[in-house]
Amino acid sequence: MEWTRVYEWTPPAVRELRDRGLKLGIVSTKYRSRIAATLERNGLDGIFEVIVGGEDVALHKPAPEGLLTAMERLGVEPSRTLYVGDAAADAAAAQNAGTPFVAVLSGVTPEAEFAAFPSERILPHVGALPALLSR
Repeated sequence: MEWTRVYEWTPPAVRELRDRGLKLGIVSTKYRSRIAATLERNGLDGIFEVIVGGEDVALHKPAPEGLLTAMERLGVEPSRTLYVGDAAADAAAAQNAGTPFVAVLSGVTPEAEFAAFPSERILPHVGALPALLSR
């Protein structure tokens, strides 16, 4: 049984961001092998340059370890990184890592919960990200 859902707006959005030359990564508490399998099933293998799974860190979000590991592997600074997430723990991890954050409302976290954290923007879903970054 597959527990991770890839929304229809996700593949075109991440492909567009990659085609713009942006470095993309995933930081998750899920196991890296499960993430890779989900990406492959959805035609997204090879899109992300780094995947940091739950087995790669000692402390999970809201600790910044996963984000800092991904940024180190990508060779980018926190100020030049944008972390996108759908949970309050994502927002807290971004804040703890010193990187800007964009919230997406396609998860289970209501918009009001993101008010406690600094956010560049709150979007309905990741499909709106390419338009935001075009501004």
